[in-house]
Amino acid sequence: MADTVIDFEKAAASVLSKKATDTAFRLAGTDEGPPPVARRKTRGAGVAPIEIDQLYPATEGAHPELLKALGLLADAIALLDQARVAALNNALDADRLVQRVQVLLPTLFTCRRLGDGYGLVINSLHFAFINLRGKPLSKEQINAVWRVLKELRNRPFLTFEQALNCVSEFEEVRLEVDPTVLSELVCNEEGD
Repeated sequence: MADTVIDFEKAAASVLSKKATDTAFRLAGTDEGPPPVARRKTRGAGVAPIEIDQLYPATEGAHPELLKALGLLADAIALLDQARVAALNNALDADRLVQRVQVLLPTLFTCRRLGDGYGLVINSLHFAFINLRGKPLSKEQINAVWRVLKELRNRPFLTFEQALNCVSEFEEVRLEVDPTVLSELVCNEEGD
């Protein structure tokens, strides 16, 4: 198939800055690294994805909770990636790495103003760890948590319905995402 070139519209001049020696535009406040992609070559009719860090650069005026969440999610994903490798040979090392991810969850939850979907995923993962009562995650569970957090980092503004799909992925690998108190309340309510 032939390469397809997609031209993106250029933003208004007030948002962009141009150096005399540059031929490409750069968002005001960004570093001197490569300019944002103005053309994206793809094969076929598909559109190449734009990296989340390009969509939400760390510039003055950027939403601080979003930047905090993206940074923490990147840290969690890196730890889970290491845990996935460690789980093949050393379950103890894998568990230590997963525990470091668990420690990040309360701070990630402080960014819940990003949306109900974001909050639901983080809260569900928090209760999944609590309900394990110290038992380590299986390889399958580590992979599921890794996949969901990668998805959350790429799409932090999930709708509630999209977040329910992520939570379902936790449940498919036998992670209990509901607080145990909730099930006790429901059982007591039905028994009365």
